[in-house]
Amino acid sequence: MLQSKGRTRARTWTSTSATKEKVLDAAVEVFGEHGFTAATMAEIVERSGVSVGSIYHHFGGKTEVFNAIWEDFVGLLRGRVDEVVQSARQAGETDGFELFVLGTREYLSLIWENRVQARVIAMGDTPPGFDGQRRRASRVGGDSEIAILGLGPTRRERLFGDFLLAMRNETTIALFGTKTEADAQELIDEAEKYFRRLRAGA
Repeated sequence: MLQSKGRTRARTWTSTSATKEKVLDAAVEVFGEHGFTAATMAEIVERSGVSVGSIYHHFGGKTEVFNAIWEDFVGLLRGRVDEVVQSARQAGETDGFELFVLGTREYLSLIWENRVQARVIAMGDTPPGFDGQRRRASRVGGDSEIAILGLGPTRRERLFGDFLLAMRNETTIALFGTKTEADAQELIDEAEKYFRRLRAGA
């Protein structure tokens, strides 16, 4: 079973100032408790301890704060998965499926480690137009992962890739229901088993 060796715990934010970190941490709490629609900038200001002027200077309004959470989270996922895949390639791994499994394990582990942010993004109460933004980003990410797999243009191979991505997405949703790191790890291990069964039958 493939594992990410030398793993370090994910940071909450990838590249922000201390002020931005305070705002984003507070915003995740507020959005998580109230949803985007009912959340107010006043509460984000109060919880962050950052002045309203500073928040508007760094982000703008509530939508921009939400988008900053999303963009940072996507950047974290893509950056860390790419690091794991590139490291495996440099170590000599050439099998596209094995690279996909390694990247997927890292992706799912990051979802668990950053589950508070992930829930905020996935909960459905989001800014106007966000669903379209998320779908476009998902297509780009999916295309990148299909490229890692190195699948051909046949219908069978396309379906195989679609099934793998669908299974990963379902595992992501299931992770939100896990209570402990051990439960999350067991779920990720089970997902890998299903990936391998699917490959065996492909």
